[in-house]
Amino acid sequence: MELLRHDFLRHALAAAVVAGLSLSYLGVYVVLRRIVFVGAALAQLGAAGVGLALLLEQSPLVWGSLTVLAGVLGFALLPPQERQVSRESLLGAVYALASALALLFVARSPVGEAHMVSLLFGDLLAVGHGDMELLAGACFAVLALHLVGYHAFVAVTVDPAFSHAVGVRERVTNLLFYLSLGVLVGACIRAIGALVVFAFLVLPPIAGLLWARRWRQAFTLAAVTAVLAAVGGLWLSFHYDLPAGPSVVALCGALTALAAWAKWVVQRLSARPTLSTEKTLRQSL
Repeated sequence: MELLRHDFLRHALAAAVVAGLSLSYLGVYVVLRRIVFVGAALAQLGAAGVGLALLLEQSPLVWGSLTVLAGVLGFALLPPQERQVSRESLLGAVYALASALALLFVARSPVGEAHMVSLLFGDLLAVGHGDMELLAGACFAVLALHLVGYHAFVAVTVDPAFSHAVGVRERVTNLLFYLSLGVLVGACIRAIGALVVFAFLVLPPIAGLLWARRWRQAFTLAAVTAVLAAVGGLWLSFHYDLPAGPSVVALCGALTALAAWAKWVVQRLSARPTLSTEKTLRQSL
């Protein structure tokens, strides 16, 4: 409860929890669609946008969001070139280029050295009222869209052929998914940093999917893991004088590793074959 006595810690806690809930929710789709590298590339594009904003002395939130949205539109409009250059190769190129540009922009910025670490891990302890309102607005808007289109997003993720047969417009659904992912990453990147965004997109969903037998269980377990990592990471940061972002990422990884170890122990004790997560979730449709 000592965390709640300070305004800046309340803002940091609220930002970490809201971002963790939203990113872990969309992260379930990211993991199941096997587009984890897209999340990494978008996070680095956001970091490059933040670095450019620092160089030009503009709003990091606005420029981070614009670069992420530009990346999303580029991925969506990219023609298939699987025979010459695979999509994964292009994503890798974007990731490497964006990482280099982010560091170059920050290095040339007058306040670059002070923001070099925050580019990766964000600056949770510096989140103000304005940042919090924008972050919360973007997160709630994205979650509202996904609650309204819940069945379409689930159907396209698990079985595109089935979704087409029941009248779901796959292209529109995919475009909305990538746009919502871009908005969310862009909104979160300044507050919690590229590495924390990527960690929330991947680690809590893996922990949730290891134990889930239904879609709602996967979303709930992922969200619980993200909230525990956010609250516990900030508590560790406050009591042991550790940087906030790395503490959240480290605890997120530890909780996911614990979930994987517990799953392995249960499977060894039961000695029964289990279906893959994807097959189990497809059967739950």
